[in-house]
Formats: sequence, C-alpha cells, structure tokens
Amino acid sequence: MKFYLFIYFLFSTLILFGQSDSTKISLWATYYYVPTLMHNETGIDLLNKKEERTGFKLNSCDWCNAVIEGTVFIQKENRTYVLNYAGRSKEIQYDCRQCIKYKNYENYLNSGKVLWELSSGFGKGCKNYNLVPFITIAVDTFIIPIGSVIHIPMAKGVKYSDSEGKLVEHDGYFFAGDVGSKIKGNHIDVFLGSFKENPFDFINSNHTGVFEGYLITDKNLIAKYTGLHK
Repeated sequence: MKFYLFIYFLFSTLILFGQSDSTKISLWATYYYVPTLMHNETGIDLLNKKEERTGFKLNSCDWCNAVIEGTVFIQKENRTYVLNYAGRSKEIQYDCRQCIKYKNYENYLNSGKVLWELSSGFGKGCKNYNLVPFITIAVDTFIIPIGSVIHIPMAKGVKYSDSEGKLVEHDGYFFAGDVGSKIKGNHIDVFLGSFKENPFDFINSNHTGVFEGYLITDKNLIAKYTGLHK
C-alpha cells in the first residue's frame, strides 16, 4: 500500500511541476532593449571605466535612455558602435530626473553613475555572456543563479522576428545571463535586442502580473543555452 501511495505522490508531483527535471517558480516580468541613438557633440559624455571620455556623447534624454537600458547602439560618422555597461563611478554624472521624460525616475542615483566600454553584437551580460534577443533574461541571483535556464510555458509558440528578420517560434526557454539594479526577488527582465515592441503576453511590467516558470536542471538544456551565449 505504501508503495502505491509513493507512486501516486510521485506522479502528482510530476504533474504539478510539468516535468521531473524542473522546479516551479512564480515570476513577474519586464523587458529591456538596445536603443539606437545619435552621437551629439554638444551632449553628455559617456565615460569609460577609468572615467575618461570615450569620444561618444548623447543629449540628456538619450543619455538617460542608454544608462537605463545598459547597452546602446550609437551612430557616429556613418558607423554604428556598441557600448556596454562597465560599472559605476563614485559620483553621479547626471540626474536623469532633469529630463522631462524621466522626471519620476527613482533609480537616478545608480543610473547617473554608469560607465561604458566598447562591445559587439548586442552587448554583454554577466560572466561575459553575450546578450541574445528574446532568450537572455536579467535576474536576481539570490533567486535564480546566473547560468540557469528557465522554462516559461506562456512563451512557447510565440512568434517573433529574430535578429536576421526571420519569423521564428519561441520554444519557451530563457537563459539567466544578466542582472539589473532594479531586478529584485521574483522579477525577471527579458532582453528584446533592438526591438522595443514586446511580443510576450506574460510581460506586463507589473509585480501583480505573476505567472509560472520552471527552473530547469536538465544538463543538456543548460549546456545548449549556455552555448548560445558564448
């Protein structure tokens, strides 16, 4: 009798979690992207890790857009450059609340100190992982370790245009390859590449919009999505 009770419990657990190699987790989501902005000679300097001028400048609102997103495409002299977050200075360089668009922005102290470095592709996340549109997510590492794979059933089957413009269907898997100063607890931030339009219904940018995800432990899946980010 005990054996049958154990089998029933095991079967019920598999149904609850959706699959045996995962752990259920409640999440809510926002999204981020890479803005394409124009160099402005009269704008605010983007500084490198030594707090020296990089040679790139943006007007105040564009500067704030860049530091909030963490990666930026800057067009200068008929070329497009990729600049990526490279840490923070000790002193605030610009208070983004001075820009009307961000007058109620609460994280101005962190964003106003962002430093930069030249990058490639769509920029870098943690541990030098490449950011991959529609797959990389920023996480709170106390909840989801960097390098984890998360399955979100609501994402499976969603159609979107990839970086080459091809229409593809999402398989529901995401890779924890980035962090953010405002990403806390069960909050994840989904990277959309250079697209600002969000194709996912589960992203509603509100902490009350909770949905189910699954922390994957399957080594083959982890290896697959880790490889996509190298």
